[in-house]
Amino acid sequence: MDVKLLNRQGLSIRRISRMTGLSRQTVRRVLAQSAPRRYSPRAPKPSKLSPYFDRLEELLAARPHARATVLHEALAREGFMGHYEAVKRWVRVRRREEAARRRACVRFETAPGVEAQFDWKGPAKGLIEAEPELDVHFFRFLLGWSRERWTLVVTSLKLPAVLASLRWGLEQAGGVTARLVLDNPKTAVLRPRPQLELHPAFSDFCRHYGCEPDPAWPYHPERKGKTERSFQDLIHAGVLDRTFPSMAALQTAVTAVDRDRAERVHGTTGERPAARFEREREFLQPLPAIGFDPRVPETRRVLSECVVSFQGAKYSVPFIHVGNRVTVKADPLGDSVEIFAGAELVAAHRRAPKGERRIVEEHVAALRRPRFERLRARSERGSPRVARRIPDLLSVVPWSDIDVAQRPIEEYARIAGGGR
Repeated sequence: MDVKLLNRQGLSIRRISRMTGLSRQTVRRVLAQSAPRRYSPRAPKPSKLSPYFDRLEELLAARPHARATVLHEALAREGFMGHYEAVKRWVRVRRREEAARRRACVRFETAPGVEAQFDWKGPAKGLIEAEPELDVHFFRFLLGWSRERWTLVVTSLKLPAVLASLRWGLEQAGGVTARLVLDNPKTAVLRPRPQLELHPAFSDFCRHYGCEPDPAWPYHPERKGKTERSFQDLIHAGVLDRTFPSMAALQTAVTAVDRDRAERVHGTTGERPAARFEREREFLQPLPAIGFDPRVPETRRVLSECVVSFQGAKYSVPFIHVGNRVTVKADPLGDSVEIFAGAELVAAHRRAPKGERRIVEEHVAALRRPRFERLRARSERGSPRVARRIPDLLSVVPWSDIDVAQRPIEEYARIAGGGR
C-alpha cells in the first residue's frame, strides 16, 4: 500500500526504493500486482506425537476427562519419547473442538404432530394482591410445528402439579404428539443423560398417552428453544409488572396474551400460529377415553374423632371407618380432597388451611343423638333395657338388748400368751 501510494504521488522507482529499503525489482513487482501477494500455509512438520494420534483418540474416548499428564504417562509406557507439552497442546485443541461441537447446533423444523415442548417460568412474587408472598409459576405447553401454545398459572412444581399441568396442556391441544420435549426437572427426571432415568409416575404418564419423553441435554436450552424464548411475551405485555386481585384474573390476562400471539404472524414460519394449528390438529394422536390421574395417593388412619390428618389439616369421614386406613387424594391444581375406603369414595372436602378442620355433619350426626333417642331405637330393635332399681335410703337399724360378759384386760392378755 505504501509503495503504490508513493508511486501515485509521482516518485520514481529509485526514490521509492531508497525510502522503503526495498530493492528496485521488488518495487517493480509490487507495482505490477493488482492485489497483495498471499502466502500459502506451510506444510506441517512431522512430530514425534504423530504416530500416537489414534492412540490418544482411544484414550480420550475411554476417559474424556483425563488430564494431559495421565495421557502422557500412558504414551510413555508404550514407547513415546516426546515431551509432555506436545501432549498438552494436542489435548487442548481437541477439547476446544469438542466444546465447540457441544455448543454448536443446527436449526431444524419438525413435521406436524411430531413434537411438543413444555417449560416453566418463575417464581414471581407480588402478582396476587391478597397473597403478595405467593410464588407463582407459568407453565407453557407449545406445539413445535404450528407454534400454538397455552399457558397455565400454577403455584407448585411438585410431581402431581407437573403431571396435572401436562394433562391440561394435552387437553387444550385436543390430541397427543409423538414426542414430548422437556427440561430436566428433578420431579420428572431422576438422572439426566447419558444414563437417562425417569420418575416412574412420569413414565406411566407418557405410556398412558402414548408419547415418547425426550429430555434435553443439561445446559442445552436450544433443544427446546421454542419455549425458552416464548416467555418474553409475558415481559413485553407487562404481565409481570402488574398486580391482580386473584389467580383467576391473572390466568385471564395470561390467556389473553396467548390468544393475541396466536393471531400474529410468526417471524420464522411466516404464518399465524392459529391457522397452522388448524392444519396440525389432524396429525395429533387422539386422547385416551380416560385421562391420567395425577393425584398421588397417601394412606392415613382414621382417628377416634372421625377425622384424618392431611397436610396439616383435618377432614372428617363417616364414623364407621374409625381405626381403619383410608386413601387420601388431593387435586394438585384445585382445592378438592377426596378420601377413599378401598375403591369407594367415602368423603369429599375442599382443601383447608393448616390447622383448620373440615367436618361434615352427616359423618358424625349419629354420634350426637340424644340419649333417650338411642334408648328408644334400642327398644325398637327388641332388646329393651331394664332400668336399675334405686335402693331406699339407708337408716339406723336398732339392735335388741344383748348381755355381754365383761372381763378384765389381763385375762385377754393371758389367753393371747403375752403381757400387756
